Amino acid sequence: MGTVIKRDGKRQKFSPGKIKKAIEKTAKEAGLSSARRKELLKEVALPIIKLYKNKRAKSTKIRSAILRRLSTRAKSVVAAWRRYEKRKKRKK
Repeated sequence: MGTVIKRDGKRQKFSPGKIKKAIEKTAKEAGLSSARRKELLKEVALPIIKLYKNKRAKSTKIRSAILRRLSTRAKSVVAAWRRYEKRKKRKK
């Protein structure tokens, strides 16, 4: 199984569920139908998981790859993702 290097340098076991959950949650917030969310998981999450599951990668690189794939398929989901990050940043 792969390893994710967090921004603070900590290492964490790669978790495909986290990627799926993040995409599902932001797609739902963006108002996509259940069928479209499932389609996005296949188009975005599965290729990213396949690419990084046995590698060591920075979390920022994985995030960028997810957003890049989303931007060509569902711009509204990218906007929802960025709104979430903005809210999260304000809480710190």
